[in-house]
Amino acid sequence: MTTDAAPQPGSPGGRALRIAGTVLAAVIWQGPRPDARWPYPRSRRLIRWLTVVFVGYGLIVAVSAAGAIFNDDNRMVGGIAFLMLLPFVAALWLANRRPMDAWRLMAVWVVVVPFLVGPPVPTVPVLEVWEWLFVIPVVLMAAWAGPAPVSLGVGILTALLLGVVTFLTPWPVDAGLLWVSVLVVGVVVMVGMAFGARWDARRALEAERLRVAEAQAERGALAERARIAREMHDVVAHHMSMIAVRCETAPYRLGELPENARTELAEVAAAAREALGEMQNLLGVLRSSEGGERAPQPGVDELETLLSDARAAGADVTWELDPGGPVAAPLGLTVYRVVQQGLANAAQHAGGAPVRVSLSRSGSRLVVTVANGPGTAPDVPGSGQGLRGMRERVEVHGGTLDTAPTDDGGYLLRAELPIGGRP
Repeated sequence: MTTDAAPQPGSPGGRALRIAGTVLAAVIWQGPRPDARWPYPRSRRLIRWLTVVFVGYGLIVAVSAAGAIFNDDNRMVGGIAFLMLLPFVAALWLANRRPMDAWRLMAVWVVVVPFLVGPPVPTVPVLEVWEWLFVIPVVLMAAWAGPAPVSLGVGILTALLLGVVTFLTPWPVDAGLLWVSVLVVGVVVMVGMAFGARWDARRALEAERLRVAEAQAERGALAERARIAREMHDVVAHHMSMIAVRCETAPYRLGELPENARTELAEVAAAAREALGEMQNLLGVLRSSEGGERAPQPGVDELETLLSDARAAGADVTWELDPGGPVAAPLGLTVYRVVQQGLANAAQHAGGAPVRVSLSRSGSRLVVTVANGPGTAPDVPGSGQGLRGMRERVEVHGGTLDTAPTDDGGYLLRAELPIGGRP
């Protein structure tokens, strides 16, 4: 009977090995990903100041160690020792921006330094005091910066590094104090993890504050929309209703009227009723965060009625409508609104001018044009909101809207809309 001692992929041992491998890979080489919590907005100025403080601190330690410890005939010339300690200063320079890279540089140099200098006179623990002055800040920042598994990995690998240095250093080392060094590393890592957890809590609190502020802003916007809806109803609905009522009752109040006058008044009343109905739907949109009433919206099929009503109202309108097949309701509504706004613009800025409307299919796009000649009535200045609204509607579908004067003094509006929606 044979047994396979290797942990299976789905077993707890296999999962533990995968987690350990992921943590070690992140600690040894994390790649191009940022490895710190430092994007917290309020910390950027602090980071800049910490860089200055860390570099200054590292230079002070390097100069002190080079002058007081290494300036000895048995070890190394002080000036050369200072140059040898610069990689530790570089690690401190990286510590608050790329803490994991700083830890890697520090770890490599801790192993290399004993082979470059002579032995200290007394027997020392695993690391000398000047080495701890470099190692502790770098390990603290690395444990602070990463997530909990990476911070634990930093602590474990630093402890293993101390063991390697203990047995590889070319001079005698007091191995009995290894456990004290490991304990110091453990305390530093735990402090760093505590700082990191507090930092994460602050970021989560800030994110929650932003979410609450956005929710309050949205509630305020809904309240403002409801207020606008009430104002529109009070200001506009009453007058639109009065227009419709007066037009409908005019034949009874004014006695005999010519047939064309009766027809004109009936059409004005119908237009007022239609405008009132559309405004009621708009009020529903303003009052609701999820949209207005689900009433049918006009589309391509209603263009004929729109143009006929404009002609009946006295506009010189001609049209050619050939959508080349069925058109989706959202796209049809945009086509309808573009033509409607084009007619309104022509009536406002070129009163009395002939208007030509066309709708055709060109490949996978619908092409809508509204062209008018030079007007005979005075131009009425506009606010530009109509063109802006049309452009926004067209761009929602991934289309384009072009507007330009024509050679004969008129104006051309041309919209192209992808039939399948945004490309």
